[in-house]
Formats: sequence, structure tokens, C-alpha cells
Amino acid sequence: MSISFILQAHDAPVGTETLMAAPAPVAETVTAEPVSYEMSDAIDGLASWYGGQFHGRRTASGARFDMHEYTAAHRTLPFGTVLRVENPKTGKAILVEVTDRGPFIRKRVIDLSYGAARDLGVSVSPVEIDALTKTAVSEFYEENDSTFLVFSPDLKPLVVRTSKLDTLAASTTLTNVMKNRSENEYVIIRPGTKGLTYTRACMAGE
Repeated sequence: MSISFILQAHDAPVGTETLMAAPAPVAETVTAEPVSYEMSDAIDGLASWYGGQFHGRRTASGARFDMHEYTAAHRTLPFGTVLRVENPKTGKAILVEVTDRGPFIRKRVIDLSYGAARDLGVSVSPVEIDALTKTAVSEFYEENDSTFLVFSPDLKPLVVRTSKLDTLAASTTLTNVMKNRSENEYVIIRPGTKGLTYTRACMAGE
């Protein structure tokens, strides 16, 4: 049984639709300057979190839940989808990967891991969510061989020419990047053999 299925089971799930827009096409003429990339919209609403009681148990995706990793439970989005979750009260944003199903509590749209919720500064709080699926990332690179899909220092999605970025470390997991990146670093996102990979980077010459 998924750990999210037994989270506060006394409340019934509501509203399982997810509003998804097709990723914006990348312009054929790539400029020297970064350009914005439009992620798909997901339903905004209340976030909650789960932690120690479920640490080490299997999630709906089959992965073991680690309360300190940057993961989340969502009712409908594909496993491995990257979510940009913003706290509208502070403007702070984080990235998490969908690894579980839930929440099954009225009016809540996402369950964050303890570590992710702590970093974002939320408990049961309103959040704004944008989504980037593994399929969207793969399709981007099939059509763009001279650019990277990246998240800016404030974690907004951009398209940047490969020559404009210097990598700072080897590709790794989202959790490792989120825990080790500095406030002025970019995050390159690319498809890998077992899901998406993430690389810390800076603008060339900086």
C-alpha cells in the first residue's frame, strides 16, 4: 500500500482534475540571451507535508520515502514530474519530484516531504505549482541541440545556449542539487537513463 493512502484517511479525496497546458514551443531562432520557458500549469491550492512516520516506507512509485529529500505526493501527475512550488507569501520557490500519490485531504493539492516543506517555509499553506514532465524535457532536447533547459537562480525555467553556461559539478539528483546549490547558481535539467538529471551551473565567465 502506498504510504499516501493511509495519510489521514478519515477525509475523502476531492477534485482530482489537473489543469495542464501544452509546453510552449521554443523559438526557432535561438538568441544569445536566455529566454523564458513555459511550464505546464497545475492546480494551485493548499500544501501539506508528511515525514517521520513514513520514513523508509515504499511510495506509490516504488521508491522508498526519505523525509529529507525533495519529493512530493500528487494525485494525478506522472511520477518523475518536476514541480516548481512557490510560497506566495514569501516568493520563495523550490523544486520537487513527484514520487507518490496524495494528498487525500479535502482542499489540499500536494503533500511535500518534510525537508521540502521546511525549506519552503510551509505547513498547511497556500502554494502555487507549475509542472514539467519527463516527456516534456525529452521532447525539448529532441528539438534543441544547442540549448539547455535550465532553472534560474530563483528557479524560473529558461532556455539558455549551451555556450553560455559552465557546469560546476557532475549531474546528480534533484535533492543533491537543492541542498548544495548557492543562491546565484542555475540548474540544468536533462533526461537520463533512470529519470531526469540535474546539474549545477553558472553563467560562463562568472
